[in-house]
Amino acid sequence: MTQELITGTAVFDDEGKQVGKVADTSDVDKVGIITETGSRFWVPTAMLTHRDQRWMLEPGYTEISPAEAKTQQAERELDEANAETFPASDPPSFTMGDEGKGG
Repeated sequence: MTQELITGTAVFDDEGKQVGKVADTSDVDKVGIITETGSRFWVPTAMLTHRDQRWMLEPGYTEISPAEAKTQQAERELDEANAETFPASDPPSFTMGDEGKGG
């Protein structure tokens, strides 16, 4: 991309109508968009182009439904929480050796 996406930048559809503003650029493969009504959806980065001095969705792009956006956000939060658990900071409180066995 020739121009960097910045949070708060307006995004337009292929007819020139504003669909929302950039809300999240933390993912390399997709961009979070927030609409005037406050709903959010994700757009694959490949579906955005910078032309005529503004960011535009590729022709024919279909907005993700609110239910799918919510599912994607939940999955992302789960992935982030999972990533934060590794590497484990403390070793297990037990070992699987021969200690403690009578004999």
